[in-house]
Amino acid sequence: MNSFAILIDSTGDLGKDLRKQYDIDYCPMGISIDGKDYPASLDWDQGMTPHQLYDLMRQGMKFYTSQVPAQTFESKFKQYLDQGLDVYYIACSSGLSGSVNIARSVAAKLAPAYPHQKIVCFDSLISGYAQGAMAIKASEMRKEGKGLDEVAAWLDKNKLRYNQFGAIDDLTYLKRAGRVSASSAFFGNLFGVKPIVISDTKGHNYAYKKVKGRKASLIDIAQETVAATDDIEHSTIWIGHIDDPEGAEFVRQEILKLAKPGNIYVGPIGPIVGGSTGPGTVATYCFGKEVTVCGE
Repeated sequence: MNSFAILIDSTGDLGKDLRKQYDIDYCPMGISIDGKDYPASLDWDQGMTPHQLYDLMRQGMKFYTSQVPAQTFESKFKQYLDQGLDVYYIACSSGLSGSVNIARSVAAKLAPAYPHQKIVCFDSLISGYAQGAMAIKASEMRKEGKGLDEVAAWLDKNKLRYNQFGAIDDLTYLKRAGRVSASSAFFGNLFGVKPIVISDTKGHNYAYKKVKGRKASLIDIAQETVAATDDIEHSTIWIGHIDDPEGAEFVRQEILKLAKPGNIYVGPIGPIVGGSTGPGTVATYCFGKEVTVCGE
């Protein structure tokens, strides 16, 4: 029997099968497309497929994202507290979302009503499948009989060993999201410049290098991933893509040219991250070398 529940949010990118396998729940964020609001569902049950959603972005429709509402946290936390469980929320990086701060406020509000239980809200300093991989690690440790305090301490100590390498295809979407200037996007697209984005020590997405050409950028993230992964023959490498399965498969094949990972998981990146970086983004995630780059 579990002693604590494990929650992520919409940036954790774990689909229904993986969440069921590892007994992980999630708190949905929100998206707004041309003024219509939808839950940022990890199961893509908001009435459209990933391809349909990202086609709306390609058509230029206004696309906004929002953090987890306080009432969602309160409802989800109480669901498990009322079962006598503690709660461990592994949040999207505070450098990208304010959700973890909302969760901490809700946890403080609920604490007097549940004096013998705890809610731990953990700032993962990353997003995507790396955030999901943290939740899976927590689940595995829970299955081994580890308590919440031990699991939380391990992840806090090792959080910067979760790496992300993202290849951005079209800077137009970063411009729309206010992440790059209009001139940078224009000249970057004109000259085929592709930024390689990591999650830095502050949890910010940081373009730490630029590569000329799409193919070169995909080869680069494959090489970076292999170099960063510890004990690669027994490790899982995660590849996420935004409506670009062909690009993800290319990266998978490039990784296999360089190494033989224990497992490579390929899946879609959800609408929260997708709403900023746009269609064509391919990102890899792995556990290994500690991140030391600070983009400031």
